[in-house]
Amino acid sequence: MKILLTAIGKRIQLIKYLKKSCKVFGTDCGEVAPAIYFVDKFFKVPKYNEHGYIDSLINICIEENIDMVIPLYEKEYKLLCENRYKFTEVGTKLLLSDLEVINTFNDKYKTYEFFKENNINTPKSYIKGNLPNNIKYPLIIKPIDGMGSSNVFKVKNEKELSFFIDYVENPIIQEYIEGTEYTIDVLCDFSGRVISSVPRERLEVRSGEVSKSRTVKNFKIIDAVLDLCSKTKFIGPITIQCIVSSNKEIKFIEVNPRFGGGVPLSFEAGVDYGKHFEIMCKGEEISPTIGEFKEITMLRYDEAVFI
Repeated sequence: MKILLTAIGKRIQLIKYLKKSCKVFGTDCGEVAPAIYFVDKFFKVPKYNEHGYIDSLINICIEENIDMVIPLYEKEYKLLCENRYKFTEVGTKLLLSDLEVINTFNDKYKTYEFFKENNINTPKSYIKGNLPNNIKYPLIIKPIDGMGSSNVFKVKNEKELSFFIDYVENPIIQEYIEGTEYTIDVLCDFSGRVISSVPRERLEVRSGEVSKSRTVKNFKIIDAVLDLCSKTKFIGPITIQCIVSSNKEIKFIEVNPRFGGGVPLSFEAGVDYGKHFEIMCKGEEISPTIGEFKEITMLRYDEAVFI
């Protein structure tokens, strides 16, 4: 089983786990990404928005007989969806949701509209121009198409809102919910069926990525996630975020159609993604493993590569 990961950057833990079941190839637009030294083979490619990017991926798939491409960088998803047929033509599966799903969940206000249309509990959200006069503080303001914690601010009053609504480019303004935040690592097969769903409590976050986390067998969250996923067709790894308020109300805040930074915790808890990928490539039916994971804690730290 050969998989190709794009934009590998520093996704070393992810690569190490996938290598237990798969031969892992990787691409990046630079030559100083730490993960280069952990894949089975590395390829330098153009940036996703440069001429020749798709052709370079297709050539790698042909030369290395790649079974599956798993993209890691959200900004390339639309381009990859539009060129999905090129991968199919060379016998490679693209593990990525369809363009309609990508367009919905790469835009946080469209995500909010999806939640509301499908009766999924979520914080009230606004964009410039539709803020009510009697809005309640505190609020969260962040870019509609942002990633991680970049330009995410808690707004406590009208003065701060007035500043940050101009400071943050194309912002979404959300009701602030006090509670415990969870990230749920979800894996769906090519038909959109949920294979695995693992809630992780976010204990500590650094630069937008979880540094301390623990898996939790909270079946209320798992059931709510299964309901959410039944409303559309996700494919591959999905990262869903929710907050459980003090009165145990589950409010979903975000969906990202990709691997989360803390997904190695779900691997260590017992979910064998590599094995699932192999079965998916063979076109065979996968037995779901929902709720079948260990409750463990992850404490992450930095390591260095010397070259």
